[in-house]
Amino acid sequence: MKNIALLGSGFIAGVHMEGWKRITGANIVAFFEIVPEKALNFQEKYSIPHYSSLPRLLEEKEVDIVDVCLPTFLHRDYVLQSAQAGKHIICEKPMALNVEDAVAMKNACQLNGVELMIGHALRFWGEYKKAKELVTQGKIGKILSLDAYRLSVSPTWSVVSWILQQNLSGGAALDLHIHDLDFANWVGGKPIEVFSRGVQSVNGSWDHAQTSIRYSDGIIANIEGGWMMKGEFPFTMGYRILGTEGVIEWEFRAGVNIEQRGDANPIIIYREGEKEEKINAQDDDAYYLELKYFFDCIENHRTIEQATPDHGITAVRIATAALESMEKGIIVRL
Repeated sequence: MKNIALLGSGFIAGVHMEGWKRITGANIVAFFEIVPEKALNFQEKYSIPHYSSLPRLLEEKEVDIVDVCLPTFLHRDYVLQSAQAGKHIICEKPMALNVEDAVAMKNACQLNGVELMIGHALRFWGEYKKAKELVTQGKIGKILSLDAYRLSVSPTWSVVSWILQQNLSGGAALDLHIHDLDFANWVGGKPIEVFSRGVQSVNGSWDHAQTSIRYSDGIIANIEGGWMMKGEFPFTMGYRILGTEGVIEWEFRAGVNIEQRGDANPIIIYREGEKEEKINAQDDDAYYLELKYFFDCIENHRTIEQATPDHGITAVRIATAALESMEKGIIVRL
């Protein structure tokens, strides 16, 4: 049994709450939220104690794990508070707004002897896990290039629209784009060079990006991401991986805000001289699976190997290099 404090009560906090409810031995003892209306709605739905002060919550409740589902600009502060209180932490992506903050978070957890995992959910998403598995197995030979994309309309769920403010969220170039940047790192290995072009929204935020990454063994990744789509354009994501012996491709459309993420399209594998192969790689909900993985690691004293702080730092490093590239029109060498 592990007691958990959930920080935040927005959309992703609700997704995490539903995941925690399914995990045997996971006990949500309280949640933290400073916006009264949001707190009231969350408390009415889940009937768990509410606190508007994290120190008070940690003082009054016995807590083993803190789940940080707060806006990105708050991640460093609340991870450091939780680490200094001796709590294990899972923190939503992006890890932080910049590499300096992300490294400080990692160091604080190491100093205080607590575990930290970053919520890079694609590492637990069936079709992305299967792609990584197929690549590792050599199903399409040596990887030459990877294309991935993630497109949506502008998010409307954040309080005072913090998600649309570059200085608070990093814009889509950091917040949304980072999913596929992490996936590219997972498949591609060590990134050495980043070049990106982007489109700014009316508020000056880089909200549509096309980023090219070169990896040390020659793989090229081309990643598109943004939330400037219009009308009823559905949340769209997918990838195409080219190898010396074949191609792996997958695409999915999941409603406005990933509501239909439980639906599935097959992965398609194309190989020279063979019929196309379709694989149904649908798995359980990725957010539940990442929480369960983290919980099992803590409960059984296992080393966290997926979505580690180093993975989170590297993803932030690539995303911020992309932002620098867009702003200056240059290739950024890492």
